[in-house]
Amino acid sequence: MPAILGGGLAALLVIGLPIGVAIALCSMAGLYFFTDVPLTMAAQQMISGMRSFPLLAIPLFVLAGSIMNAGGITRRLIDFATALVGQMRGGLAAVNIVTNMIFGGVSGSAVADASSVGRLMIPQMLRRKYTPGFSASVTAIGSTVALILPPSITLIIYGVTAQASIADLFFQGIFFGLGFGLVYIITGYVIARVKKLPAEERVSTGVMFRSFRDALLALTLPVIVLGGIRIGAFTATEGGAVAVAVALILGGVVYRELTVKRIIKALRESAILVATIMLIIATAKIYSLALVMGGVADQIASSVLGVTTNTLLILLLVNILLLLVGTVVEGNAAIIIFTPILLPIVTAVGVDPVHFGLIVVVNLAIGLVTPPAGICILITSKIAGIQLEHTLRDLVPWLSVAIASLMVVTYGPLLVGMY
Repeated sequence: MPAILGGGLAALLVIGLPIGVAIALCSMAGLYFFTDVPLTMAAQQMISGMRSFPLLAIPLFVLAGSIMNAGGITRRLIDFATALVGQMRGGLAAVNIVTNMIFGGVSGSAVADASSVGRLMIPQMLRRKYTPGFSASVTAIGSTVALILPPSITLIIYGVTAQASIADLFFQGIFFGLGFGLVYIITGYVIARVKKLPAEERVSTGVMFRSFRDALLALTLPVIVLGGIRIGAFTATEGGAVAVAVALILGGVVYRELTVKRIIKALRESAILVATIMLIIATAKIYSLALVMGGVADQIASSVLGVTTNTLLILLLVNILLLLVGTVVEGNAAIIIFTPILLPIVTAVGVDPVHFGLIVVVNLAIGLVTPPAGICILITSKIAGIQLEHTLRDLVPWLSVAIASLMVVTYGPLLVGMY
């Protein structure tokens, strides 16, 4: 069973099979050859895996992000971010990260961030003589903040899988997400100083005020959504519907850039992305079933607890496992597959499920920019017009900072008694 579920999946991914299809084939092969579970149960697992009200938030937040892009909201956010931080050394890198943070606070998707913000920011950076590798790297790493900041789709999936409070995950995600954004901005500034990257011209107070005025209503969107969820005015799923409604009003009525043609395009883009995500969620449920029925989950748990029962060492082992998994397995699938295995292990040694959720999400965020299968770095490399291997040198400092920050997320709350 481990050979099929592990080696077989890796082989199918290496030859380029779509991850949802690869997961389904390996899972059904494992169930057919190594268990007595009828394959009809696999179909039932796929359906039950998607029959969850909180998961309805995913298409809603993805659509809200697409409408923001189509309605000129994202462009206004970029203009405001440029006026705010663009004048510092390597200012476009800071603009890139700030825009990703704001946009991610509505879309909830790192892939949507990398694609939407990348198409707007990377050409600007290339025109200002930033190298393609640096432009692709900073856009990719900035997009991953969307996994940590609410309304993160990945946090929603973890909450559903672990039966943890999505509202609590969102509340903690605000602090950790802002922290990651600040760390990345500082990292970009240091790299810019070393590489002598250009700074944008300092804008006047009037220009800054106008950019803020134009973006003010757009900035209220994440405040309305997250504030409403936090005070209990609506659930995360209902917050997705609110985000779509507000984005439609801003783009169509206030800014008047949202045409029927653009709405249709946004719907089409959202449908493709949501279909991909939901296929992965559905097939990951079969994979999780195969792990449990084949005894692989128990083997992993006993192996970890057999090595040590020390909380700090167990979290280190879990981090190493998730970092390796994140390089080859899509994040949403990894959560559904590994959360049922790892959560009982860490809770047995006193780790809070909400804290563990943030650890998992940060690990998988790093996986999105880690070769060979990091989807965000693949997207931004394509936009920048370079091969993935040409981004490796520029990626190293960002990945180093991200892993160091992961250690802070993992051990910091335990040391200060936060949980």
